[in-house]
Amino acid sequence: MTFKAYFRKEFIEGIRQYRYLIFAIGIILFAILDPIMLKLLPSFISNKIPNNLINQLFKFNPRDALANYIKDLFQISTLFIIFSNAGSINEEIYSQKIVLPFSKGANKIQIVLAKYFNTAIAICFFLFIGLTLNQYYANLLFEGQKLSFSHIICVFYLLCIYYLFVISLTLFFSSLTKKNITAGILACTFAYSTALISQFEKLKKFSPYNLILLTNNDNLQNATETIIISILLTILFLLITIVQFNNLEVI
Repeated sequence: MTFKAYFRKEFIEGIRQYRYLIFAIGIILFAILDPIMLKLLPSFISNKIPNNLINQLFKFNPRDALANYIKDLFQISTLFIIFSNAGSINEEIYSQKIVLPFSKGANKIQIVLAKYFNTAIAICFFLFIGLTLNQYYANLLFEGQKLSFSHIICVFYLLCIYYLFVISLTLFFSSLTKKNITAGILACTFAYSTALISQFEKLKKFSPYNLILLTNNDNLQNATETIIISILLTILFLLITIVQFNNLEVI
């Protein structure tokens, strides 16, 4: 069983298990709802706060709408991505689904890579759709400097690197634990702790969460070190997952 065959298997399972639908809800839904909710927020509280204060406190522009969307992506969509992949490796092992592919000559390394790239391509695709939709609604609903497509591409690039790291992290914990919930909790703890590390100025550039913070910048000159470290961590987690998976005995 080759990488191509296992990638196709993952694609079919992703459709059957509604995994792509979960990704789409977790990423695209907020892209549309966030700018609409920000636009409606002043009217929701107009009876409780004077109008002049509302205008001062709730004056949003397209960049604010994008920042709010990225915040929700990190806080909520990360959960969707992690828990929909938390059983990716351990379910194959402990439910003995992997026995049949092995009997047909499946390669363990190709299985892990097929799982990783299947999820990675789907997440990057939905991120692009989500950011494009958010740009459209943010520019449509708010006054101020409009979001350019080049800025959206920079944001897309940074978010893709961050979520490629998150996917490798999830597969890593999935290969170490027997239960999905355990792998999910450990991956969430690690992913969210990167935000804590970013609170320290000297450590910020070493944390993948810094990629989220850098989405507010117009250029990527300050992102080089964080990008390199995040990619190295992604490769490291993937390699450990492959070694861990490769050393398992399947009966």
